[in-house]
Amino acid sequence: MICEWSDKFRQDYKIYLEPLLASACLAEGAKLKITRSKYIRYCIIRGLIKDGYPLNKITHKFDKFYKSIS
Repeated sequence: MICEWSDKFRQDYKIYLEPLLASACLAEGAKLKITRSKYIRYCIIRGLIKDGYPLNKITHKFDKFYKSIS
């Protein structure tokens, strides 16, 4: 699989979720001393890895997540 997008920069994307989920992400992020945005990003990365999406075939940027899940 070849990625046509850069993995070096982050972009602002509008997402929609229930206020309860946003509040839960804020609370869990605060426990880890990270922002809600970073917590959501980490959850998405972990979810994609667990679902079998081949992030490691596209970029090595997320290797630490593979190590922490294994």
